[in-house]
Amino acid sequence: PRDRTLWYTRMKSLTMLFSACLLLLGVSLCSGAFQAGVAKIDGTLPIGVPLAGYNHGTRRYKDWPLPQPRNYTNWMAPSTGVMDPTWVKALVLDDGSDLVCIVTVDAIGSDENLNTLAYGFAVEMGFTIPVNNVLFSMSHSHSGPGAVSSDFLWAFAPATDLLVPELQRALAQSMATAMVQALKNVKPAQFAVGSFNLTGVTQNRRARISPIVKTDSIDPHFGVIRVDDAQGNPIATVWNFAMHGVCYGPENMHTSGDIMGKACELAEDAIGGTVLFINADAGDIDPTSLSCSSPPQFTGAMTIAKFLQSQRATMTTTTTVDLTPTSNVVDFGPTNINATLARFNNCTHGGFLDMCSICAVLRCDLNPHLGSAWIEHTPRFFGLRITIGNDHTIIVSMPGEPLLELGWWVRNDTAALGFTTTFLAGYSNAHMGYFAPPIEYDVGGYESQLTFWGIDTAIKVRTAVKAVASSLAPNAV
Repeated sequence: PRDRTLWYTRMKSLTMLFSACLLLLGVSLCSGAFQAGVAKIDGTLPIGVPLAGYNHGTRRYKDWPLPQPRNYTNWMAPSTGVMDPTWVKALVLDDGSDLVCIVTVDAIGSDENLNTLAYGFAVEMGFTIPVNNVLFSMSHSHSGPGAVSSDFLWAFAPATDLLVPELQRALAQSMATAMVQALKNVKPAQFAVGSFNLTGVTQNRRARISPIVKTDSIDPHFGVIRVDDAQGNPIATVWNFAMHGVCYGPENMHTSGDIMGKACELAEDAIGGTVLFINADAGDIDPTSLSCSSPPQFTGAMTIAKFLQSQRATMTTTTTVDLTPTSNVVDFGPTNINATLARFNNCTHGGFLDMCSICAVLRCDLNPHLGSAWIEHTPRFFGLRITIGNDHTIIVSMPGEPLLELGWWVRNDTAALGFTTTFLAGYSNAHMGYFAPPIEYDVGGYESQLTFWGIDTAIKVRTAVKAVASSLAPNAV
């Protein structure tokens, strides 16, 4: 007995010594355990910044394109107040092998140069997650900050106004701060992911011009990620849904996260923790008039928050999660705008001096091939496989505004590859305009006109997304 007691004492001492050495060497004793951290930063820019999203009405100076320079604006009227903060949020997930960071901002679109600047600032502050493991996603609020994009096409439209470097740096600093804080806040956590269907809050805005869709042709997929701490307290909730942030129109001159921002706020009050929103295939999807009623709370925001709370409560969490991220840069090359009278004005005959008839014969085509100084054309497509047991979820990014049909193409592609659930992250990592499928491209309209790489633009995006998804396919493991 004395020898056995001595052996136990020595083994206990050796174990404690070995553990202490591992800690001194920076080796985690909980390697392989799932962890998560979140941060929420107020990134509101000064009153007077332009509000990005609308290029008409109160937002645009009536003498455009003649500039009227102010502190932060040239072609767009300055904002006059703040209704909601511009929230910048970051969520870090760590499965013990790979770390991933999701960054969301209450803004119109994801600018590649802004993201690069933010990542550089974050690295200077100690951020260690590789850029290929980071998703930058914007909510697509049409009342968020402008003058932060380097793309001259959006500036001149004018949908964002000219870049003001000090504003871009300020927003990038907020993004970097959120990323660094989220990484520092990482702690043991539980995780769940699921997909539900929500109808009645959105509508297809192209139904009035397109024979392809009806008003109720929407994407009902409502993805949810639940993250709790080890005791079951909410850390974060992510919701993924297709919806334009247009409850406030061009007459609104106050910064706002619009309906999605309000839904996040209401859900945080009801659930706790931080709620992040990732938009989906919302290129032709608007909130219904009922959803936009009763501002600033919005009927639709209240419906979404309650739905999110109820569905989150049904999800069972686990600590056994496998994350596999990847990224791939694709060069789209210069634009192929194909600006014809037939496509832009549905004018194939008649018109002033019979110009439409003449152009139909002569095939008049204003087709500027714009390079990277005008609009981004080398987007980084991001993919993340989340495996829990035999279920595989994928998050895939699209660098702009995918229309509904493209969303279904991608969902069908990922399902065929073996994924149970798909999160479409539109408006992420870059903003290259709309992605109208060929049949909608031919129909015309606003979304078709802002599809900048020709009739095959959506096919190019689908191909790039499928390549990323294929590299993560469960049957390829």
